[in-house]
Amino acid sequence: MAAEIILIIATALLAWTYVIYPVGIIAAASLGKKMRSRPGPPLHSDSLPTVTVVMSLHNENKVVEAKIRSMLASDYPGERLDFIIGSDGSGDGTNAIISTLSATDSRIHCIIHAERRGKVAMLNDLVAKATGEILVVTDANVIFTPATVRRLAEAFADPGVGLCDATVNSLSGDYTGITGQENLYSRFETALKRAEGDLWGAMPGPYGGCYAVRRRLFPRLPENTLADDLYVGLSVLRQNFRSVNNPGANVYEDTQPDMMAQFRRRIRIAAGSFQNLFRFGPCPSRRFSTCFTFFSHKIMRWLTPLLLGVFFMTTVILSGRSVVYFCLTSIQMIFIILSALDLVLDRQGKRVRIQRFVTQFLLMNAALAAGFVKAVRGIETGIWEPTKRV
Repeated sequence: MAAEIILIIATALLAWTYVIYPVGIIAAASLGKKMRSRPGPPLHSDSLPTVTVVMSLHNENKVVEAKIRSMLASDYPGERLDFIIGSDGSGDGTNAIISTLSATDSRIHCIIHAERRGKVAMLNDLVAKATGEILVVTDANVIFTPATVRRLAEAFADPGVGLCDATVNSLSGDYTGITGQENLYSRFETALKRAEGDLWGAMPGPYGGCYAVRRRLFPRLPENTLADDLYVGLSVLRQNFRSVNNPGANVYEDTQPDMMAQFRRRIRIAAGSFQNLFRFGPCPSRRFSTCFTFFSHKIMRWLTPLLLGVFFMTTVILSGRSVVYFCLTSIQMIFIILSALDLVLDRQGKRVRIQRFVTQFLLMNAALAAGFVKAVRGIETGIWEPTKRV
């Protein structure tokens, strides 16, 4: 009887995490949006805040020129916008590219460090030199549209908004490797975070590739931080400001198709997530809505490997008592074996599209488990290798 109860609890928690909570929040936000009046007209240029775009990079010669040109093409008033770009120990020609481009526009300020210290240390330096009321923090492989900066800045017309993140779109038009699955997951995450922001202003973590934050709310980042975007997002919520997404602030990012590269990336993100959980605790704000959102969206997601393990073990224990439990155990074993086979086939350029979704889900949770172990052991440095550009 105890095993059945444990199985029911694990099933209910998984259903809450991946079905009930997301569907409920997105539906509630959609209903609330229909009931609200339409937003007012865009802000006049004279009403827009000053903005500083900060970007820390390391060995990004393949993408940095296109990125900087996309920033310079912003339709934001030129006298209210500047850029601070930091190169953290780059040795691939990145420094020459940003130095050449900075010479063409006085709004670009470059900081070049010969010794690599890590993204977080560089971000702290860049933010210390920023003068804009609003910071836009961005990565080198995230391409702006002309309206990106303006749409991000317009969110701060509401004095209660402390952070606004952009809406990411994929530059990858094919479905090689794990690209399609990653893009679908990204759209799901964006829709859920947007709903949380629309309902309560309690979006728990911004899209790290591009988000805007009031400069006075930006914290000094501990230099061993692995998930700086989550740290900033939780810091803003702790100060009782709202965190939202703007669907009109579009950016474009390439998606890494290699499954194992994504797996390593997710281990780092997971380790950084648990690191921030240990720092902020399960309730990062005095607002109930923020704590509820953080628990349902983040903490429950991070607990999924444990819940999956409990689900599997209880069905194994119960498989001798009922055909139903035996079938459940068999189905899980089949999916695990097929995912292992999928990893082998991927190295040969082959795949089964439907199975790839299962493989991605299992890899994500394996990465969460590995990230937890890494966080518990202790994270000594915030230096990590960026994803190789394709």
